[in-house]
Amino acid sequence: MIAIIFQKARTLFTLAYVFLVCTSGTVIEKNTASKSLNDTFRYIFMGHTYLSGSNGIKVDERIEGLDYSIYDRIWLGGDICSESMLKRTTVEYIDSIFDLSLLTTQYALGNHDVRNSNMAYYREITARESYNVYSANGVVTICLNSQLNPSKCEELNNQFNMIRNVCDTISSSSFLFLIMHGSLFSELPVGQPSSYYNADYRNWNANCSSADAKFHNTIYPLLLDVKNKGVTVHCIMGDSGVNEKEFHSVSSDSINFFASGINNSSITDSLELANASKDKVLIFEYAKNLNEMSWGFHDLDSLFNEQ
Repeated sequence: MIAIIFQKARTLFTLAYVFLVCTSGTVIEKNTASKSLNDTFRYIFMGHTYLSGSNGIKVDERIEGLDYSIYDRIWLGGDICSESMLKRTTVEYIDSIFDLSLLTTQYALGNHDVRNSNMAYYREITARESYNVYSANGVVTICLNSQLNPSKCEELNNQFNMIRNVCDTISSSSFLFLIMHGSLFSELPVGQPSSYYNADYRNWNANCSSADAKFHNTIYPLLLDVKNKGVTVHCIMGDSGVNEKEFHSVSSDSINFFASGINNSSITDSLELANASKDKVLIFEYAKNLNEMSWGFHDLDSLFNEQ
């Protein structure tokens, strides 16, 4: 009974916090008491993590087996299972790995996550909307749902207003991360698009105000405003891994763009697998006392085997 009461209290707190952030879009700074000023914060981003041949209900065994207690934030770049929302039990399975109700776990939905609808499962288990914000220790993360479209105008507009309000109000933070599944930035000069994404989302609408409200002319200018305030901006997408395992490029405006995803569970031939590019995940390390953010793409096999 005590556990049930505690869980309900935690859910109510989470809903209240998310309501404040997602309705106003104002960045709310939280302190992490368990970390001292001299500690290093670690954030991990993973995309396209589903296990091929698992009837759509499992993540890659290496992803499943990582120790996530060493990370201060977990960023899921979408397509976590290939049929994530088909059954509630699958969302519960994902929750058992990543603890989706934690504000520090943000899940940017992909096409495999939403194609069976059942978004109620996501909301009930995460206790928030699919677009959300988390801020702590000078680092703000916006989780963007790239699967929203003008058929869901209210949600799409709410998401855009959230992003705009965060960009308008951010002031004391040093870093802004925008995480997503789809490649929304292929219209920007950030490398060869066909080399790093699995599908092109260049026609995605940022809101319902215009058919021409695209990422590059609607959201990107907001990110430039943030950068001009002295905040470092990172955009990360997870619909990757088939053609390239890692991607990083800096725009001419000094905004960082990343792609990270895995796919090697789909390779059944042992020789082909041995010669394939290694699956990788993206890890950031933040030295708060120095206000320095470093990053690297890490070999998933090595991370798994070293545990």
